[in-house]
Amino acid sequence: MNDDSDRDSALGEQHSPTTTSITSSAYAYRYELGRRYHAFEAENYMLPNDDNEAERLDLQHHAFRLTLGGALYLSPIPDDVQSVLDVGCGTGIWAIDFADEHPSASVVGIDLSPIQPNEVPPNCSFVIDDAEKEWLYNDQYDFVHERMLCFGIRDWSRIFQQTFLHLKPGGWIECQEACFPPRCVSNPLLTPEDSPYLDWSNRLIRAASLIGVDLTAPRSFSDHLQNCGFVDIRAHQYKWPIGPWPKDKEARKLGCYVKENMFDFLQAASLALFTKVLKMSRSEIEVLLSEVRKDINGKERFVLSIGVWCARKPLVGEHGNNNHALFSWLPTPGALAVTPEPDDNLSEQQHLDQE
Repeated sequence: MNDDSDRDSALGEQHSPTTTSITSSAYAYRYELGRRYHAFEAENYMLPNDDNEAERLDLQHHAFRLTLGGALYLSPIPDDVQSVLDVGCGTGIWAIDFADEHPSASVVGIDLSPIQPNEVPPNCSFVIDDAEKEWLYNDQYDFVHERMLCFGIRDWSRIFQQTFLHLKPGGWIECQEACFPPRCVSNPLLTPEDSPYLDWSNRLIRAASLIGVDLTAPRSFSDHLQNCGFVDIRAHQYKWPIGPWPKDKEARKLGCYVKENMFDFLQAASLALFTKVLKMSRSEIEVLLSEVRKDINGKERFVLSIGVWCARKPLVGEHGNNNHALFSWLPTPGALAVTPEPDDNLSEQQHLDQE
């Protein structure tokens, strides 16, 4: 795969005045620590954007589809939805799949890196932009999709406020995010002192926090959505098995995907962050990651909680009283066997704390 041609951006209509001026700088990649990183707003996102990372993101996409029973989303949007925005679209795979499955929709993906393919459906386009900056374009959307953005977002309230502003009345937002830290289900008393994987996760959370990124932020998504004025807030929880240990066939398949994704994510997430923030050497990081892989391959069984939040912008003049219910913690049709049935008497925070 050729970094400079095969994954060039398929830029469509320029929705923001800033996109024209930043397009050339977006291709000025940085090469360090054996990986390639994006250049535009470089300090805002410390994961690489090279071919290895693109392949990981595509694998992660398939893990999400398997988790959701083959679906791309859970929000109750109509099949003939017209206008869709994918925030932080990465390789563009979700936007492309959505455009293929919804030919009536105009789908726009935005991302910091121009790593989307050239050949895309005619109803799909991509824009290089920073979602944390002010959204200068005036478009309004029926559906806004945001997935696995936690590594790059510093102000979730602002993201949700801008999403609310750019949604049409009655439009839906859907957020699909990992909820750090991972948990050990075979030994709930296992501590980071005895688990290299849990130790690495704690270091990751701490390092990210030092640059203003909260990897535990999804635990407060329902509050953020409610405060912005969204209604019909729904939260769905899944547990991703990290490895092929579940008995259920589909969950075991998911575990294989998640383990491969996690093994690739270990280095991608650690190199720049741990060297620049924790001041670890490359050799120290590699030794740590070697121990983490052994831990994941060992006797203990780890899971990572995945949350899917759906919420609706009220219609004009609507006075929804369900704003007072933070969320509904919903069992989802097609959920894999690794996911326990929820206790509806627990709050969202209690559910996540029970993992």
